[in-house]
Amino acid sequence: MTKMEAAARAGERHFERFALNQRIQHVLLMASFFVLVITGFPVRYAGVPVSSEVIGFLGGFTARGIIHRAAAIVLIGLTVYHMFYVMHSKVGHSDFLALIPNKKDIRDVINMLKFYFGLTSDRPKFDRFNFVEKLEYASVAWGSVIMIGTGAVLWFEEQAMLILPKWTLDIANVVHSYEALLAFLAIIVWHFYHVHLNPEAFPMSRVWLTGKMSETEMREQHPLEYERLTNQRPDTIERVRPKAEAEK
Repeated sequence: MTKMEAAARAGERHFERFALNQRIQHVLLMASFFVLVITGFPVRYAGVPVSSEVIGFLGGFTARGIIHRAAAIVLIGLTVYHMFYVMHSKVGHSDFLALIPNKKDIRDVINMLKFYFGLTSDRPKFDRFNFVEKLEYASVAWGSVIMIGTGAVLWFEEQAMLILPKWTLDIANVVHSYEALLAFLAIIVWHFYHVHLNPEAFPMSRVWLTGKMSETEMREQHPLEYERLTNQRPDTIERVRPKAEAEK
């Protein structure tokens, strides 16, 4: 039984960590990312037998390209929307500021390494976002910019060649391909383990679905945020943000 299940059975109160708007953005990002991977890797690894089977399943090479570009449009639209969400939503702006790295993150990295190597028995205390989550957010940001930029050059190849030298197209092709592979490995190896497959959350964290985190998880994973929220609103039972604000 995971800590989430144990907390639920114990009737523990839960804190809202992500609003519905944020969860929808995450689902769209996840869906567009995996569609891009499924439709893009058969081109990168064209010589692998399974690639031709995937292309056939998708309806042929032309259909694969259409699906790939449709997913790219979703990613572009989501990126633009997220920028406006960060700038104009109170919750989005607050979370963005909390995701900016600071000096404490450097100390947390050092203290976490000390904890892993048995040099200290105390884990670093994290606030709303820890240094791993901040790095993941930054990785998605710069990865999206790189993929959208290089993808646009490859999509509108003829127009790009009117203003760019040929070698930029070759570089865009290489960068687009390797950034896609890097992003895929980062999601599968790093993000999935950190969020879903580690012993504390296995087999899956439900925060991305419910947006809520149990009191036990809050105390252990984000103790500074937990202390701040409970000190501000000790009567909180279901949500730690007003409903109207959380849905912005």
